[in-house]
Amino acid sequence: MMRQALAVLGLGLLLGSALARPAAAQWPQPEGGGQIILQMAPYWANQDGFDSRGNRVPGRGSVTRLDISPYWEHGLTQRWTVGFAPRLQASWMDQGSARHEGFGLADASIFARYTVYRGDFNVLAVQGTVVTPGVGGRHNTYIADPHPSFEARVLYGHSVELPRGMSAFGSVAGAYRFRPGSAADELRADVTLGVRPLPDWMVMAQYFGTYGLRNNGPNGPDYAIHRAQFSIVHDLNARHSIQLGYMRELAGRRVSLGQAVMAAWWYRY
Repeated sequence: MMRQALAVLGLGLLLGSALARPAAAQWPQPEGGGQIILQMAPYWANQDGFDSRGNRVPGRGSVTRLDISPYWEHGLTQRWTVGFAPRLQASWMDQGSARHEGFGLADASIFARYTVYRGDFNVLAVQGTVVTPGVGGRHNTYIADPHPSFEARVLYGHSVELPRGMSAFGSVAGAYRFRPGSAADELRADVTLGVRPLPDWMVMAQYFGTYGLRNNGPNGPDYAIHRAQFSIVHDLNARHSIQLGYMRELAGRRVSLGQAVMAAWWYRY
């Protein structure tokens, strides 16, 4: 049971990459332009373990994690945007008599996004992503997934002008992630609502959902997780912005539920 409880807590570490995606990833970058986002997010969770049938088992564990997540995207043409997003992670797991810690490259995402349609207020895009294995996955499974994964994503965004110079946007995205090896494939859904009450300020509410499909075998991973995030972005000037936010995992199946605070610096070129 101890090993199963640790596996559940470790799964929460491997699912950590959903934190704080860029606000307007649906909209293409201008040709020759782009943006860089550097994010840091401490995360913590306390949760019981589970047995092979999904029932809670005694013994409370804790997870503390620090993610450092650079994000870069660049406009190749008016329709094509490419990007790279590595994720460094330090983790500390305490299960009473057993303790684990590690630091390394959790994963790195390489993606290409194609804008199918762009109007004055609407945009539709498709995106393909390759997620590389993390460094040291064989030695520390709580940091790095030893297998790559591949994701196909559809994205839609809509913006609107509001009275008194305000503006708002909404976006939705759905994805299928294929994960070779022993891991189950995943369905993913993201929703973002953003409002600019002032020209230099943006307020965002976001939802990130991950649902494991249990298609890797009858005794394989069985999980789901639902996150909500609230953040504020302030434009320092035309190129630089700062972001502060809070994320909470609201519900899930066979995963630890935690929370995180995040800070990010944005640079546009």
